Amino acid sequence: MDANIRRTDGLDIKAGSTIYHGANQDWFKSYWHRKAGCGPTTAANLLRYMSDRLNLPVEIGQKEQMQKLMEWTWDYVTPGIMGLNSTELFSNGMNGLLESIKSPLHCQVLNIEGEKGERITPGAVEIFLNSGLSADSPVAFLNLDRGALDNLESWHWVTIMGIETTDDKLIAVCADNGRILKFDLTLWLETTKRHGGFVYLA
Repeated sequence: MDANIRRTDGLDIKAGSTIYHGANQDWFKSYWHRKAGCGPTTAANLLRYMSDRLNLPVEIGQKEQMQKLMEWTWDYVTPGIMGLNSTELFSNGMNGLLESIKSPLHCQVLNIEGEKGERITPGAVEIFLNSGLSADSPVAFLNLDRGALDNLESWHWVTIMGIETTDDKLIAVCADNGRILKFDLTLWLETTKRHGGFVYLA
């Protein structure tokens, strides 16, 4: 079953004549923020899309406003020395942020085990993603090892906006540093050598 967030342009950000699909972690001011900022950037993407359901303290607009949202989000969704390398770190920070603005939303989490024999099926992942997307909530995806996927960066967070399914593939449609990225989640589940996971707000 295919599923998408309702507003396919809901993550678009204008910068002059350029339109970015979601934020880019290179927009952070400091070197460390740019290097480790994929998690807070993805968190800011979720907040931007759901801003009509949140009482955010910063405006939601073009690139300059998105940069301010990213910096504010960093204060809660804060990478450590190894980055933001677990769904627990992401969700703990995001839940604290949501509590600070008195939002009833909370993180919904699905973890993927590092041991291949302990992983859930692509069908179970599809059910979780469909739950988030059907609730018009983009899904944050943590991938620590890209496995056999050449177009996916390891140790990285991206924002899933939709899924496309066939008999043997589960394709994720994502915003990744301002561009649209598609990759085969089924292949990732089969070939990644580390843990990962998914988070959405509901």
